[in-house]
Amino acid sequence: MALSPTTAQSSALLEIADLEKVYANGTYALKGISVSVEPGEFLVVIGLSGSGKSTFLRCINRLHEPTSGQILFQGRDVTHLSGEHLRAYRQEIGMVFQHFNLIKRRSVLENVIAGRLGRLPVWQSLTGKFPQELRNEALEKLEIVGLAEKATARADALSGGQQQRVAIARTLMQRPKILLADEPVASLDPATSHSVMKYLERINKEHGTTVICNLHFLSLVRQYASRVIALKGGTLVFEGSPQEIDRAWFAQIYGEEAVEVN
Repeated sequence: MALSPTTAQSSALLEIADLEKVYANGTYALKGISVSVEPGEFLVVIGLSGSGKSTFLRCINRLHEPTSGQILFQGRDVTHLSGEHLRAYRQEIGMVFQHFNLIKRRSVLENVIAGRLGRLPVWQSLTGKFPQELRNEALEKLEIVGLAEKATARADALSGGQQQRVAIARTLMQRPKILLADEPVASLDPATSHSVMKYLERINKEHGTTVICNLHFLSLVRQYASRVIALKGGTLVFEGSPQEIDRAWFAQIYGEEAVEVN
């Protein structure tokens, strides 16, 4: 069902109505998901592996084409954009992945600048001759994630947590209105996970960037999320505050045999 004109004029930054994604093999990854995201929220998506979390994020930034439903961004229908319109929309939506995807032999600063390459002339991308203004902005983004002193280091000389923070700084170079984070701490140890999450929280609270983040551990969810949605088998089964997820809700989302790990 399409969003009504009244809904389309609401204060929400992002609105999703009856979103479905069916893969070519007939698998339903998402089944009628409807959710609104307000500016400045830190929305966390939880659920078992295979519940549809990653597909949900990839439909938002249109790495996956929705099968049906509607996605509105700032009141604009972006469900089936293509070409220049899709590229312009993606510049508004930053994405941080589980794997850092850095250029290992390049410096940290060059990796961060790469977040702006989609808006730069091709010759600058090829030669690496970037204006000082751009370098200064990249240093500012590194400052936000606490890594300005590592600007000249090679990316592969950094720890896993530091590399993820570089990936976040690279995404910030897009100046996104929404930052999507797909299991950003899944490959990190618990202490490092908190370090990365604290910088995402800082970006959200101090810089006003809306964050939508997929997470596994409820201990992280309860500490950082302003609101939570849970997916199970591609269906939305919970929407509320982190504090509402008691033992009964945990069992419904993850199964009776599941045990919460801190």
